[in-house]
Amino acid sequence: METYLPIVAPVLTILWILICLRIYTMISAENIIQRRLIAIGGALGAALIYLLASSLVMVLQAPSAADAQDQGRVRVQSKSNQ
Repeated sequence: METYLPIVAPVLTILWILICLRIYTMISAENIIQRRLIAIGGALGAALIYLLASSLVMVLQAPSAADAQDQGRVRVQSKSNQ
C-alpha cells in the first residue's frame, strides 16, 4: 500500500484539472465570466485537493503511537540465583 501513496496527491490533482478543463471547453466562448469562474474554481480546487491529499498521505505514513512506544521501551530481566 505504501508504494503508491506518494503519487496519490498529484494524480488526484491532475484528474481534477482535467475535469475542470473539460467543463471549461464545454462553455461557450461568449460566456467570459463563467469561463473565468470555472478556471479560478478549478485552480483553487486543485490546490485544496493537493494539500488535503498530501496531509492525508503523511498521516497514513506516520508510525502509530503503539509503534513509537515500543521503540522507547527497555526490557529489564533479573538474574535468578540457582
